[in-house]
Amino acid sequence: MATRSEWPKVQLSALLMVSIYFSMNNVAIAAIYGGIIGLLNTSLINRHTNKQKGKLNISPGIDVIMMSVSVIMRMTLLVLLTFFGLLIIGLAPEALIIGLVLGQIGFLIDRVINR
Repeated sequence: MATRSEWPKVQLSALLMVSIYFSMNNVAIAAIYGGIIGLLNTSLINRHTNKQKGKLNISPGIDVIMMSVSVIMRMTLLVLLTFFGLLIIGLAPEALIIGLVLGQIGFLIDRVINR
């Protein structure tokens, strides 16, 4: 899921630590759900990045359109899944958001490490 087909070690470690911390407060499911949203976001980023790398002869305009579609798709998924977890399932908002945010920070750290 991280660059070069490696697992996002820092992101998964952050998810594990947040889950352990929130399991003490009996809301680990919300933290895991937030982390899973982050992992889905990571997989979409990698999918679109690999798709663009495979098409080296595309014009800059098409490249911008592909990037825009990727951003819109990822943000829509992020918002819908977050609202689903908060409003429909009724998960703890603090744990869900912290799991999501720390998962994304872990993704950024993985990207910097794997460069």
